[in-house]
Amino acid sequence: MTSVIAETIEALKQKSPLLFSEVRIDDLVLGIFFTGVKLSTGHAGVAFTPAGEIPEAVCCPTTAARMPQAGKIDGQSVSAMIGYSLEANVLKSAIGVAILNALSQPIFDSPTGTGYEIIRGVDGFDLLEIQPRETVSMVGAFGPYIRRLRMMGNPFFIIEKNPGALRAEEMKYFRPGSQMKAALEESDVVIMTGTAIVNHTIDPLLASITGKKRTAIIGPTASMIPDAFFKRGVQVMAGIRILDPDSMIKILKQGGSGYHLLQECSEKIAFRKIGGEKN
Repeated sequence: MTSVIAETIEALKQKSPLLFSEVRIDDLVLGIFFTGVKLSTGHAGVAFTPAGEIPEAVCCPTTAARMPQAGKIDGQSVSAMIGYSLEANVLKSAIGVAILNALSQPIFDSPTGTGYEIIRGVDGFDLLEIQPRETVSMVGAFGPYIRRLRMMGNPFFIIEKNPGALRAEEMKYFRPGSQMKAALEESDVVIMTGTAIVNHTIDPLLASITGKKRTAIIGPTASMIPDAFFKRGVQVMAGIRILDPDSMIKILKQGGSGYHLLQECSEKIAFRKIGGEKN
């Protein structure tokens, strides 16, 4: 089966009003937390920077091989760079996914319609409409959602690679990757981070979610057209729309996080599948 990212690239080519060969990379920053891209059209996108997944990051000569075009990306055409989103090299993947997010923006403004609901200013968590006693699995440690679920009293699991990301009182909810299948089978709702898109764990993860579970991908990385994701059973994708690309670049250059982006230069944007059930 074609990967969800490869299918997203094809959907973008079919739906975009832009000619990719004429769109250039105007600016790019590989920030500590997020990678940001500004296009020559004025559109912009971000994606999680998975720096912790680069094993040789402590060695400058070998790390240099990760980004051989460093300093030469500005001015490159989008058609030459979009394939970065398929790269196993996670730094290139982050750049490519940020480009996908930027290219998605003009489609959301299309008067012809998209085939799904677009909602601005709403948190994806709320669109899931989690009911009392429903069990939730979070793939990744979403701090705000952990606090909300504890207050709601719902049973939930946190499936996380790094247990150090959790507080002591949250460890009772922790499940290692080896227990993910069992946790997902027990769950009514699954929430995953957009990080899975960048590190290419998204396809096996989506394939492992069976039954009519309500599934969402949430975070700034999940800001691209959702067509291919909805085909694989996702009901909600929720990311951000960059309103001020220059401010975004400046914030990420100075170590800014998703919190800073939402405060200064972006708005929340979510996509909800019409119909709702898994195909």
